[in-house]
Amino acid sequence: MSSAPDTPRRDADVLVLGASYAGVEVVYQLHRQAPVKPPRIVVVDRDREHGYLPLVQERLLGTIPAASSKLQTARYVESLPHARFVQGEIVAIDPDARTVDLADGTRLGARILVVALGSVLEPPPSIRGGERLLAHKSPAQFDALHAALGRVLDGSIDRPRIVVIGGGISGVELAGELAALRTRADRPWPTPPEVTLVGGSSRLVPILRPGVGARTERALAAQQVDVRTATRVVEVGDGWVEVERGGASSRVDCALALWVGGIAPAPILAGLGLPRTDEGWLAVGPTLQCFPGGAGRAEVFACGDAVRVVGGDGPWPTMQRAIECIWQAKLVAANALTLLGQAADYPTGVPPLQPHTLRPGFAYGVSLGRRSLVVWGPLCVDLPRINHWFRRWLMRQYFARYPAPAPAAELSAR
Repeated sequence: MSSAPDTPRRDADVLVLGASYAGVEVVYQLHRQAPVKPPRIVVVDRDREHGYLPLVQERLLGTIPAASSKLQTARYVESLPHARFVQGEIVAIDPDARTVDLADGTRLGARILVVALGSVLEPPPSIRGGERLLAHKSPAQFDALHAALGRVLDGSIDRPRIVVIGGGISGVELAGELAALRTRADRPWPTPPEVTLVGGSSRLVPILRPGVGARTERALAAQQVDVRTATRVVEVGDGWVEVERGGASSRVDCALALWVGGIAPAPILAGLGLPRTDEGWLAVGPTLQCFPGGAGRAEVFACGDAVRVVGGDGPWPTMQRAIECIWQAKLVAANALTLLGQAADYPTGVPPLQPHTLRPGFAYGVSLGRRSLVVWGPLCVDLPRINHWFRRWLMRQYFARYPAPAPAAELSAR
């Protein structure tokens, strides 16, 4: 990257790259925590709206309406004073100058740079034919999978089988939601599928304690999900998936195969000139600075699910949850405002910043079609009606947090 120019480009006080869970919360917190008036903010993202990720399986299968479960991110940002949304594809970052280049040639700069670019849901290259697998994280992936489900479940295929690859929370939730199509009164598609769930670990939801995995497997099996643990996918063909367990291979015929086997760092992260872990995640210090202790680059932060905190004895564990993005964003906003309260050249040195607090004991909700587990420490309770309602209530609170006024043209037409 080039060195910082003599006259830094300053389109804003804070430039936020990425507007999903972490990025939009940074904007919210900058306005909420600003002591007098909010700083000037520019937000860059390729998408103007973002689906609610914690319930993506319910959005995908119409349990909750897909259209009304999208956050109108750009409209929210544009409704705030001193804030601007720029839709574009990020191609380069200069951490010294705190500038970003977009694919259309636009260059933007700010005093504080916040990277919240997130992750991707893509199969590893070790799976032959992995390009045939469908996912649902990005808007484009979501739309493609929704269309594919419509073609497979429209009644033209007798008892279609869908293979879900991934035994973590996202995988078991998607498998359960697919299995629940058999008993849904509204019958969104004429032909509910048979479901096979493939997990590489010896138990489901390995991030949680073993008893939760056993209860999850029983709940899915009771809904006729074919659960295969300690099994890995080696190849995907046209209408089949080859799996391997204990050295023995077999084929599973299927109409669709879905990848929910874990996230990976977004490819753009590799070329940004920012510190990364050996696995390719963005490496930050406890204060969520990309260059902790470096006075020249103290104003570059990163947060979200593409970030791994490194400090003390090494990398911190990650909760791999949306709520962690919100907690990180709150800290980034507080530290950014602290720096903005000082002269840009820091004549007395960069002030001390707040460290991140890891909260590994937070409660989990795991929706499994007609069942739903609430997990908190050693407690695991099956409360389907309460947990389903509570998680949708959380979604409504999330959208209320970022109100997006309708455009003036839309209001005048009413």
